[in-house]
Amino acid sequence: MGKIIGRFLRILAWLAPFYQFRVSVHRKCGIKIGKGVFIGPNVMFDSEHPEYIEIQDWVAIGPGAIIMAHGGASALHQKLKLYDQPPKKITIEKGAWIAAGAIILPGVTVGQGAVVAAGAVVSRDVQPMTLVVGNPARAVQKLSRSGD
Repeated sequence: MGKIIGRFLRILAWLAPFYQFRVSVHRKCGIKIGKGVFIGPNVMFDSEHPEYIEIQDWVAIGPGAIIMAHGGASALHQKLKLYDQPPKKITIEKGAWIAAGAIILPGVTVGQGAVVAAGAVVSRDVQPMTLVVGNPARAVQKLSRSGD
C-alpha cells in the first residue's frame, strides 16, 4: 500500500466513530489484529512499521493510546548515524487491556490478561495477568478472578 493511501486510511481510522471500522482499517494498513478487538478513538499506531505490531484476540485499547514499533529519531540523527535502532515487534496478547493514554514502546510484549493503566509508559515486557502503572510502568498487582 502506498504511503499516501496508508496515511489517509490511518487518519480515517483515527477519526472513525465505530471501533469495528477502526479495526478493519488498521488491518488493511498491515497490523495483525485478532477477533473481538476493541480499538478506541484517537489510538495511534506506528505508521512506518505497522507490520511489527500484533494484537491478539479480545484485546481492548483505550482512547489516545500510542503503540510505537520504532524510535523514530530526527532526520539529522539518522543521517549522522547517532541513533540507529531498528524497529522491534510489539505483541499484545489475548485479553489484555491497554487503558486510555498508555504508551507501548518498541520490543514490548504485553502478556495475556494483563492491564496497562491509563497514562502508563511501557518499556519492558508485562507479565500475564499483571497490572502495571506509571512512567516507567511497573507491576503493582497480580490479577486473579474474584473468588480465587
